[in-house]
Amino acid sequence: MILFEKVRLLSFNPPSVSEPTDLAAYGPADSLETGRGQAAGTIAEIGSGLAARYPKAEKAGSGGYLSPGLVCGHTHLYSALSRGIEVAIEPSKDFAQILEHLWWRLDRAIDLPILKASALAGCADALASGVTSLVDHHAGPNAIDGSLSVIREAYEEIGIRGILCYETTDRNGAEGARKGLRENGRFAAEIDAERATGRRPLVDGAIGGHAGFTLGDESLEALAGLVKSTGRGIHIHLAEDKFDATDSRYRHGLDLVERLERLGALTPKGMIGHGLWLTPSEIETMNARDVFLAHNARSNMNNAVGYNSILPTHRNVVLGTDGMGADMLEEFKFAVFRHRESGGPWWPGDFLVCLDRGNRVMERYFAADFTDAGDSAPSSTRSIASGRSIASGRSVASGRSIASGRSVASTRRFAFGVLAPGNPADLVHWDYDPPTPLDGENLAGHLAFGLSSRSVKSVAVGGSMRIKDRKTLFDLEEIQAEARVQARRLWKNMEKL
Repeated sequence: MILFEKVRLLSFNPPSVSEPTDLAAYGPADSLETGRGQAAGTIAEIGSGLAARYPKAEKAGSGGYLSPGLVCGHTHLYSALSRGIEVAIEPSKDFAQILEHLWWRLDRAIDLPILKASALAGCADALASGVTSLVDHHAGPNAIDGSLSVIREAYEEIGIRGILCYETTDRNGAEGARKGLRENGRFAAEIDAERATGRRPLVDGAIGGHAGFTLGDESLEALAGLVKSTGRGIHIHLAEDKFDATDSRYRHGLDLVERLERLGALTPKGMIGHGLWLTPSEIETMNARDVFLAHNARSNMNNAVGYNSILPTHRNVVLGTDGMGADMLEEFKFAVFRHRESGGPWWPGDFLVCLDRGNRVMERYFAADFTDAGDSAPSSTRSIASGRSIASGRSVASGRSIASGRSVASTRRFAFGVLAPGNPADLVHWDYDPPTPLDGENLAGHLAFGLSSRSVKSVAVGGSMRIKDRKTLFDLEEIQAEARVQARRLWKNMEKL
């Protein structure tokens, strides 16, 4: 058991800041407490004087602020070793050439040792930024078989939660597509087998596809079949660049989302990456199917693919990084500022709703793990908010938002991202001493203009301390040293391609 004392609890949706209190959480090996029905890895109790109630608890920290762990809704861990890359890359005039000259060369250069080092480094970097859950979208056409299990090993070594998939594509031939499909199905079965034993895995699997323009009808239909047979959601890039949307209409006579919809591939566990060039009718379909859109502001800016000016019409926007690290507070700031530059209607508080909504993705994949066996499927603690700003005249500095997205009634037995007994103990302790008052009214403003990942002091996932007093509880020095070795190998491999 771990214990935080005299901390102020942060809630992101609706935004609030508590008075100093204590929070105790069960560790991953702690048994159920008789009569309480609370599982290992969950929050045990919140209140004052908990040290007396739990004298054997590990003192995890005191003072400062305690928040739920952050969620990165879309990333590419295979790109973690591209930082400062020393490879001759041809100049690229558009997004298609960026893919050909850089990213498709990089993914072909990956083998399993490179993948393991990249995943470990990326997961460690995420955890240090206060991210406790990563939704990854993997590619590596010359090392597909078993690749998701290798990434899973990295997640478990670091102690971070997440969802994995392999991005199936036709660009490496029919056999490459078949291998991608098999890897997605194999990994889903691996997780199902573990759950069948009564264990709760840190990692689940989605069904991955690269993008509409690299998937023919046969492969897309096979992905839809896996979505149905595994009960997972599709995770795919759509309309990241205008070419993807145009290509779909030219070659298939259908919009991108329509292609998925006709196959029954859109479900509430589905994740669409980017979506800059989707039409209003496609967004209506996504909203009707309760699908998530992962907004990746920094990546979109870096690749100069445009701006999603109709972002507020999406029902389920989450924030991701698209492989540009996993610092979600940095991503939050870029999302806010790029939107303001575009003249959009959202304020920091609306993007705080999006940051929190990554927890809804986690709930949809891990619900069964945190619901008592005798319960029926849990209903939501909140309505799914559009995050739209419905008030005007608010200060950007305050970051206020009245779009809480939470219903008054509450029947769910658990929720990710909510500090309450019985919920997963994915926690971040912040060493933040603001020069101005911090409360629920201006919390989003503090995230936009003050709080940053440098304030992360300690991190727990499932009640297990992974960073304590800024010291990692895993061998970060060894991970970084091996990453540098494998980065050199990766870059040399790329030079040969």
